[in-house]
Amino acid sequence: MKKLLPILILALVLLSACGEKEELPLKDQLSQCGDNICQEIEEDLGKCPEDCEQLGLPRLAGGPPSDPQRETEITAFTSPLYFTIVMHTEEDTGSCRNPKAQIPDYDGDENLMLHFTSAMREFGEMVASHSAKINMGNDWTFSNGVEKFDPTFYTDFEAMGHEIDAHAHESCINYEGVRQAIIDAGGTPTKVASGIKEDEITEELEYLDTLSPSFQILWGVASPGHNEGEEMSSWVWRPAKDDWTQHDPNGKYIHIGHGAYTNSIESVEEAIANLQPNTINTFAVFATPREFKAEMGTGISDDWSATKKECGYWANMIEWWDEFLTELDVYVESGELEYATLTEIAETFEENENNLIFEQSELPRSAESMTSRRKQSGYCGL
Repeated sequence: MKKLLPILILALVLLSACGEKEELPLKDQLSQCGDNICQEIEEDLGKCPEDCEQLGLPRLAGGPPSDPQRETEITAFTSPLYFTIVMHTEEDTGSCRNPKAQIPDYDGDENLMLHFTSAMREFGEMVASHSAKINMGNDWTFSNGVEKFDPTFYTDFEAMGHEIDAHAHESCINYEGVRQAIIDAGGTPTKVASGIKEDEITEELEYLDTLSPSFQILWGVASPGHNEGEEMSSWVWRPAKDDWTQHDPNGKYIHIGHGAYTNSIESVEEAIANLQPNTINTFAVFATPREFKAEMGTGISDDWSATKKECGYWANMIEWWDEFLTELDVYVESGELEYATLTEIAETFEENENNLIFEQSELPRSAESMTSRRKQSGYCGL
């Protein structure tokens, strides 16, 4: 037994040594620099900048800086510019009793309403011929006019591939009432709520949570009068409740940015030139039915009429938009621009959410009012 004791001790020492995990030298731990994968040790030590400092490359064990708990690998990709034509109609009666002179009487003037729905059918068909998409956000009086005077308009418009949203400022009817008005008029409202004022958004989201759970998508968070300082984000995120400008991966709502929000080819081209990796890139242009005016002398109020030589005449407006969309064909063909409704953009966001990077310390803001930007763009509708 005494002879065996030294042998047993030696065996135990050897087994102990085998069980210990040897600490690899630092150079060996960093032996995979240049593999386009940012490992934890590389990022922590500031090593392998070719892996960790380039946007769009996969990150492991940590994910994007704004989500330090993320452990899944991110697949690098760059989305096209998702492009939407957005239209809004405002209520023509404020506080349920005060007519608004600058807004057509959609639900009180049958001839006027039938002119606008006819022009919108023509516009919708032309847009669809380009495979482009419209999100038409309507307040309650337009929907009342559809129900009273042209009850197939919404179904006709949706059959072209376009969408109907609830657009509200709630001076009289709340979001749920505006949504119901679309249903009463034969439409199928989306989950989009547009028209929320930025200084009221925290309270508005709490209200929507409680009284209007149908809404999920936010678009056009606005400053009063669309003045300078309005947000101009060009990507998609889930707003945090305590600060809507920041992303909350557990947030209920999806906010879709509209970018420069200017009807010009130059603005679209600039957006395409600045596509961001691992982001859902978005851009919207804007129109409203009241820009498509009737022919002067046809019994429609002069406020909503124009001569055939004027740009605001409805047929000239459609021609302007046709030419505008034709100029975008080259970007559609190259895959840099893709037409999409707001619902389709939200669905694309959800499908790709695990591969998105959210680094938004501050939202971009407009230096001029929306009216000023549209005038400078040379838009036909002004």
